[in-house]
Amino acid sequence: MSVIVEDKNKNIILMCKGADSVITERLSKQSLSSKCFLETDRIVTRYANEGLRTLYLSQKTLNRKEWEKWNEEVQ
Repeated sequence: MSVIVEDKNKNIILMCKGADSVITERLSKQSLSSKCFLETDRIVTRYANEGLRTLYLSQKTLNRKEWEKWNEEVQ
């Protein structure tokens, strides 16, 4: 599930939530190699192995032209 929001500073942000496997396959190489992701993945994997349901949250700041192009295509 995704949502696009504009914050008070006029930044356009795409926010997503979903299964760890779905979100992981959509991450950049830079994100996949980040310390934050590697630690999060380790913890989430441990929770999943214990039978707990896990979700990832992600976000990306979009430039206005990128968002306008996408918005025109979906309407």
